Amino acid sequence: MTKISIIVPIYNVEKYLKRSLDSLVNQTLEDIEIILVDDGSTDNSHKIAEDYKENYSNVLLVTKENGGLSDARNFGLQYASGEYIAFIDSDDYVESQMFERMYNLSENGRKKIIESNFLWEFPDKNVKDVVKKYNSLNEYLVKGRVVAWNKIYKKSWLDTLDFKFPVGRLYEDQDFFFKMVANLQNIEEIAVDDHIGVHYVQRSNSISYNESTRIRDIFWIYNDIIEYYRVHKVTCYKDEMEYRFTRNLLGNVLIRKVLKQKDRKLKRELLSEIKSYIDTNFPNWKRNKYLNERSKQNLYLKMVNSITYKLFYLY
Repeated sequence: MTKISIIVPIYNVEKYLKRSLDSLVNQTLEDIEIILVDDGSTDNSHKIAEDYKENYSNVLLVTKENGGLSDARNFGLQYASGEYIAFIDSDDYVESQMFERMYNLSENGRKKIIESNFLWEFPDKNVKDVVKKYNSLNEYLVKGRVVAWNKIYKKSWLDTLDFKFPVGRLYEDQDFFFKMVANLQNIEEIAVDDHIGVHYVQRSNSISYNESTRIRDIFWIYNDIIEYYRVHKVTCYKDEMEYRFTRNLLGNVLIRKVLKQKDRKLKRELLSEIKSYIDTNFPNWKRNKYLNERSKQNLYLKMVNSITYKLFYLY
């Protein structure tokens, strides 16, 4: 039986693709399949993928019209036959023993999620992202890495959940992550490989205008998650969701994306929308219990108020 099916969406990544695929075909774990999904590439990516398909018996190549990362991942799932599923982005690459280590932590299929630590690779530096373990599902919701590409997932479990990555939206990994966690029973269903497995390559810090306007996708994503929890009557993680969503909106989204906008009108619109979303959905977030933990992030969050928020408009 195939142990792990690795789904690799491909779109115009000819510069990075060989390194990524070399790291996959040279895995020490036997009985893996590599599903390459060409999402309508217009560069040399398809030819590169074809070469790997011809030279490696465990590589499958499928082609579709361009639909984005989520659509390509969802498309690839129908071809997966492995006990576990992995998603690797085609500009990243992995250590040769990563999947063997992760599979060995599965306890013969008893674990539903196994995740690996990773390395942020910037042009001028590398930053380790390391976790040894999570002590509870509450902690996992607050501190877990929401990305899909550092994990393997039990396929039979995913099949019962029957949800997919949201097509045409940014922040698709957050939607997938928070819905997944809602379907876990206890933290023992998760294992962590404490080695560095994935090299997360940072290609560019530039943000186009079109991508800037899509920052608003975060509101759609959070509304979708909240609605999923409501429909499935998941009520035990209100503090965790409030803290995580607010922290991300005021941290990663506001600081790293909104404040970098050169279009001042767009920047002010997005700032207002973030404030409005938090005021409407999390009016009491300042009293969240997780703000009592000592951290630089929490110190910043405690400083955010009506006065400091006005300063963001002048940034």
